[in-house]
Amino acid sequence: WIAAPEAYTEHPNFPADFGAWYISQFIDALADSPEIFSKTVFFINYDEEGGFFDHMVPPTPAASAEQGASTVDVVNEIYPGDSNHPKAPYGLGMRVPLLVISPWSKGGWVNSEVFDHTSLIRFIEARFAKSHPGLHESNITPWRRAVVGDLTSAFDFASPNRTAVSLPDTDGYLPTDLTRQPNYTLAVPDLQQMPQQEKGVRPARALPYAPHAHGRVKVLDGAFGIDFVNTGRATVVYQVRSAKGAHAPRSYTVDAGKQLSGVWPVQAMGLSAYDLEVHGPNGFYRAFKGGVALTSTRLLVRAAYDERLADVVLSITNQCEHAANVRVVDQYSGHAAEHSGEKRRLSVGETAMMRVSLDRTRGWYDLLVTVDGDSSYACQLAGHVENGRHSISDPLLGGLRHLHQGD
Repeated sequence: WIAAPEAYTEHPNFPADFGAWYISQFIDALADSPEIFSKTVFFINYDEEGGFFDHMVPPTPAASAEQGASTVDVVNEIYPGDSNHPKAPYGLGMRVPLLVISPWSKGGWVNSEVFDHTSLIRFIEARFAKSHPGLHESNITPWRRAVVGDLTSAFDFASPNRTAVSLPDTDGYLPTDLTRQPNYTLAVPDLQQMPQQEKGVRPARALPYAPHAHGRVKVLDGAFGIDFVNTGRATVVYQVRSAKGAHAPRSYTVDAGKQLSGVWPVQAMGLSAYDLEVHGPNGFYRAFKGGVALTSTRLLVRAAYDERLADVVLSITNQCEHAANVRVVDQYSGHAAEHSGEKRRLSVGETAMMRVSLDRTRGWYDLLVTVDGDSSYACQLAGHVENGRHSISDPLLGGLRHLHQGD
């Protein structure tokens, strides 16, 4: 573990390029010693939060039944509270950068598996477990071991990228003045502008996730229910938010091969409609919006993953008291989703199976299901279908809205 002197930590009291120069010294030293570099992994990580902004709430266990549930033991993950602080879960910290530099991780890859700072310890465990059977950090909780990865998915040990990678020249960043500057007071610009995401995509490592969230109206209870199903190889934390703040946030931790269910009362709270969002790892997203009355639009929408083709197969059942004209729009193109067997008009009780090809988006999808004549109903499904092969980062996030096959 190397802790940089303050001048090289990229804190605002010193120029940020001092940090780039400092890091380059270590990389150059490793590159100058091929034998050492051939068996070295250099991790560069930043402390949690530290001024980084994150629009996503980090994965957090439920502290009570009202806050959700977990199939994994949450022992030592819940702060018991005291006279000055309420009982609350610890959870993970805000997302911060992590760079993995080694002969097995070259090429500008990204990895969106959930990690935290204990992942570094887990990596050491995984690397040396065979020669040190008792190597186990007991202070890492069961919940954290389940939710957080060990960083081994960041590497390609079978066929490492042997292409030479050119690094930017940092000689011009050579620190000449190590005087600590006063804290900056930033002036708010007169003309506000939304920050822009850098356009383009990166190659992305294959991930162990296969999350599902199936929503349904419970008419007799005047409520809405969601089934959280995990068919992947890694534990998933589902976070549920009420778009209108009608319900408190919830968290459901579901281990591989297991499932949980939750119910959100609607009519019992004096409401007539639900509006819920489900967030999971690597852009997994589900949004459910509609009414719970017998006369409301009620569709049972389920998404299955064809891992062989990396497609999404939708199953849409009309549970209304009347026929419904169903539309499925591909949010990537803005056009009707391409699928076979489409039945736009569904009679009462009828089910339509719709296959959505994800060839052009390399497994990424964002589908919006609506019903003609009812603007109060919507079901949105977004995420990435994993098939065991490497992919790319989200092209829509990278500003590449219209993709062509082969891109």
